[in-house]
Amino acid sequence: MVDNFEFEKVKARVALLERQVEFLLAQLKLQYVDRQPVLAYPDVAELKRQGKLIEAITLYRSKTDASLMEAKMFVESMII
Repeated sequence: MVDNFEFEKVKARVALLERQVEFLLAQLKLQYVDRQPVLAYPDVAELKRQGKLIEAITLYRSKTDASLMEAKMFVESMII
């Protein structure tokens, strides 16, 4: 488990990287366009599409050994 200090260091690093990317995009006059990710778990996505979130989370956990919180966050963030 990551302690709070390490978590804060990672958050600060991510924030710095985000600012750097925004700066570079602005300097190059580019706009970032997020592409639809390739679904690694189409069966989980299908359950989410059907509104079966608990089943989708359960299936994802069985495939990945993720914790309940990790699986919930993953399923909720899936773009379907």
